[in-house]
Parts: sequence; C-alpha cells; structure tokens
Amino acid sequence: MMSAERLIDLARYPINIAGPARDTVLARVRDDLARDGCAVLKGFLTSDGIKALTKEADSVSDHGHKSFSRTNAYFTKDDPTLASDDPRRQFFERSNAFIPADKFVKDGPLRSVHDFEGFDRFIQDCLQEEKFHRYADPLADVIVNMADEGNGFP
Repeated sequence: MMSAERLIDLARYPINIAGPARDTVLARVRDDLARDGCAVLKGFLTSDGIKALTKEADSVSDHGHKSFSRTNAYFTKDDPTLASDDPRRQFFERSNAFIPADKFVKDGPLRSVHDFEGFDRFIQDCLQEEKFHRYADPLADVIVNMADEGNGFP
C-alpha cells in the first residue's frame, strides 16, 4: 500500500498541518469558490499519486455504470409547440459513466487519499462549513468519473 504522504503533495498542499501555508491554500481555494463556484488544486497529487490512482481506476473500469441518452441543455423533453430552432428543441448525444466507491479497495490509493488524516477538515474549511458530514449524501462517497473514449466507454 502506498501512503497518502507519497500520493498527496503535502509540501504544496499541507492540508493536515494548521499554519500559514495551509491558510494561504485555503484563502486561494475560497477565492476561487467565491468567484467561480469551483476550485482546481493543480499538483495536489504527486506524479506517483497520479500513476497509482490512474492504475487503480483502470483496474476496476469494467465495473463502471454507463448511460447514454439524447438530451438538450435543459434536460427537458421535446416540445413540438416550440419553434424548431428553439434551443429546447436542440438535442445531442450524452453519455455518462462512473466507477462506484465499493469497487475501490480500502487500502488502495484512492481510499488512502480520501481517508487521509486532515482531508475532511480541509474540505470543510475550504467550504467554510460549520458542520461537515462526509456521507450525508449516500452518493457522496468516492467515485471516479470515466472518460468517453469516443465510441462509447471502454
């Protein structure tokens, strides 16, 4: 098993150590969240971390849940009373796939990161939430979204 300390770039993202370096990261993440509604932590994983998590996800990709549909940008049904050029009548192919959490082993790299001491508190502090319940949403456990290889999913 590879330790989370080898998977996460803790020098760049000291998520488990209170202090000025962590405060700087939190300030940047909070600014991004306030401005864009999302934050990207470039380099959060080490190169070893990326390789290990990718290998693990690839090893269970055959367990992914996949769906295909035709939809519009509004996820509504076609309404023939609208003009043919109305955006609600413009449909496109959509696919989605994810690997559920129960396919990842408890001592694997993905769980090592997700269960790392300080990870939950870091997320809570980024979101500035007084209370944080990791599993308040039953689908909030670790999942991996799969990329479409162009002709459906692998």
